[in-house]
Amino acid sequence: MNTIRASLLACAGCLAITAASASASVDEYSVGANSSLRINLVVCSAETQLAVQGNGGTDLDFIVTNPSGTPVHSDQGIDDYLSVVLDKNGGDCATFGLAVSNLGEESNTFQVVLEPINEASTRVEKYIIGPSATETVNFKACGTSAQLIARGDGDTDLDFIVRNSDGGVVHEDVALEDETTATLAGLLSDCETFEMEVSNLGAVYNALMVVVAPEGASDVAFTGTAPSTSLVSGLTGISTIAETEGAGEYRADANSSITVNLPVCGVNRLEIRGDGDTDLDFTVNDSTGNTVHSDFDLSDVTFATLTPSLQECETFTVDVSNLGDVYNVFSIALTDENDLGGVSGAGEYRINATSSSKVMMRVCESTMVYARGDGDTDLDFDITDGSGNSVHSDYDLTDQTEFTLDPGGACTDFQMSISNLGDVYNVLTVAFDEEPDIARSSEPAGGARAAMERPMIATVPRPNIENSTVIGTGPGEYRAPANEIVVVSLPVCDRTFLSVEGDGDTDLDYQVISDDGTVVHSDYDLTDVTYTSLSPSGGCETFSLTIENLGGVYNVFTVGYNGGVAVSDAAAGAEAAADAAIVGTSISVPEDTISRDGNNRNIAVLNRTGEALNFIYWTNSATLGWGEDKLGDSSVLAAGQQWNVYGGDGSDACLFDFRAITQSGREIAYRQINVCEVTSVSFE
Repeated sequence: MNTIRASLLACAGCLAITAASASASVDEYSVGANSSLRINLVVCSAETQLAVQGNGGTDLDFIVTNPSGTPVHSDQGIDDYLSVVLDKNGGDCATFGLAVSNLGEESNTFQVVLEPINEASTRVEKYIIGPSATETVNFKACGTSAQLIARGDGDTDLDFIVRNSDGGVVHEDVALEDETTATLAGLLSDCETFEMEVSNLGAVYNALMVVVAPEGASDVAFTGTAPSTSLVSGLTGISTIAETEGAGEYRADANSSITVNLPVCGVNRLEIRGDGDTDLDFTVNDSTGNTVHSDFDLSDVTFATLTPSLQECETFTVDVSNLGDVYNVFSIALTDENDLGGVSGAGEYRINATSSSKVMMRVCESTMVYARGDGDTDLDFDITDGSGNSVHSDYDLTDQTEFTLDPGGACTDFQMSISNLGDVYNVLTVAFDEEPDIARSSEPAGGARAAMERPMIATVPRPNIENSTVIGTGPGEYRAPANEIVVVSLPVCDRTFLSVEGDGDTDLDYQVISDDGTVVHSDYDLTDVTYTSLSPSGGCETFSLTIENLGGVYNVFTVGYNGGVAVSDAAAGAEAAADAAIVGTSISVPEDTISRDGNNRNIAVLNRTGEALNFIYWTNSATLGWGEDKLGDSSVLAAGQQWNVYGGDGSDACLFDFRAITQSGREIAYRQINVCEVTSVSFE
C-alpha cells in the first residue's frame, strides 16, 4: 500500500477524534489478543459521529448495530479504525452497539469518540468496497454548498458516480485512480441526501473514506443529554474451559467464551457449526499457543484444516466467543483427510433472519452448483477457494445463484458464505449439476413466520416432464391443470423476447429448453410470471417451454412474443430474421404488453448517434451491474433505427437504467428512466 496515501486516509479517519468538541464523549478501552468485546453507544441527537482509533499494533474489526440489534455497518479492513455517522429516529436517547474483534496477537488500546453533529459539522464515513464490486453509499450534505472528498487506500482503481436526491448525476469520475473531489452546489434548503455509486475495478478490496464539509450551514449547537459509551462485555474475562474435550456438542453462554481442547492425530478437517441463534467468533491455537485459524465474521460456522506440526498427534485449543444475548449450542466435528472421499456440501441449510452462515463444498471435477432459497428473503452469496480467493459472488435481490466450480483435476474444497438480509429465516438448498426441486412454503411470512417453530419441509416430487403433455405451439392462451406440467413449443427464428403471465391464482414454475436439451432459462420463484430472451443457435429453432402448476386449481396463462418474430412459417421467419440483422433495417413493432400493475412498459429505443449501436443494456435501477447485452451476439441497431421493446424485467419496477455502446466504442448511459411513463429512449 502506498504509505503516503494510507497516512492521509488514516488522518481523515481520525478527524472526529482530533476535533472532538466539549459535548463529545471520548473513552478508552482495551481488547485482548484474539479477543472480542462489546460496547454500548448511547446517543441522543438525531445524528452522531462515531470514530474509533486503535493504537496501530493490530487489526481490529468492527460491527455497528442499531437499537433493534440489526447490523447497520461493518468494517473488516486490515486496520484498526472506524468512522461512521449514526442516524437516530425519535426524540429519546437510543442505544447502538459496537462489537470490536482483535485479530492480532497482542492487545490493542483504542479510543471511542461520540460527537453530536449539526448542519455545520463535517461528516466522515469509512466504507469497504469489495473486489470487483459496485456498491452504493448515501451521504448527507448541508449548507449553501458542500465539498466532497472521497479517497481510497491506493490499492485499486475506483470509479465514482454521484446523484442528487432527484436521481440526477451531479458528478462522475472514471479516471485511473481511487479518489475524487467535487463541489456540491445548490443544495436543498436544509440538507440533501446524495447517493454515490462506487465501482472497484481491482481484485482486492479498497478502504474508502468519504468526507463531506459544508459551507454556509447553520452551526446551532447540540443541546440535551450528552452521548456516552459503556462496556457491555469483555469476553476475555468470562472465558471458561469445557469439561470434556474433542469432537462433540458444547454450549457457549451469552456474551461469554468457552475453550475446548481438541486432540488431533493426522491431517483433519475441522467443522464447527452453531445453532444459528447468535454470532460466534472462533480462534484455534496449536500446542505452542500460535494461532493457526481465526474467524470473526457474522456467522456461527467455521471450517479449517488442522495439521499437527510437532508429532503425529497434537492438542489444539478452540476458543469460541458468543457475541449474542442468548446461549448458542455448537458442534465440533473432525474428519480425517483420508476419509473425506468424494463430493460433499449438497443439502439443505437454514439461514436465520439477519444472520450469516457457511457451507463447505468439496468437488472433484468441474461441477455446476445451484443454490436456491425458499423465496421468502434476499440472500447474498460469496464463494471462495481454499486460498480465500473469490470465485463467485451474487448480491442481487433474489435468494438464488448458480456457478461452476473447477477444482483443476483434484478433489478441492470451496466455501460458500450466505447472508440472509430478511427478517425471517430462509431454507437454502444446495445441489450439484442438477437444479434442486424446491418445495414452496405455504406458511405466513413476516412476524407470523418468525414466531413459528421450523416445520418439516415437505418434499413434493415434480411430475416427470417426459410424461407431460404438449398443449400448443407459439404465442397464445393456455391452461395448466392443477399440480401438473404442460409443454408449449416455441419456434423462433430471431432473437425473441418471451413473456409468460398466469392468471395469478397459483404459482407457476418454468423451464425453457433448447433443441439440444440445454436449459436456457428457469424460474422457480413464487409467482406465475416469467420473462426471458430466446436466441436461436442458427436459423430457426424450436424451444420447449415447460410450465408446472404448483397450485390446487388450474391456471390460465398467456405466452407472448415481444420484440422479435413470432413464427408460424419457418421459412418466412428465417427470412425476417436475416433482414433484422442487416444494419439499417427496422425491427418489427410488437403488440402492446400490459403488466400486472396496469402500466404499459413498451418503449421505443432510438439510435440517433449517427453510427451503429453494437451493445444495448437495460436493468432495474435497484440492482447492480448491467446484465446481458439485449441485442445478442449477432445483431446491431443501425443509425436511425428504432427498436420497439418491453422495458421491464417482470417486476413492478418502473425505474430502469439504460446503456449503449456505439460501433466506435463510445458509451452512453441514462439512469432511472421511468419506463411506466416514457414511450422512448433516444441514444444521441
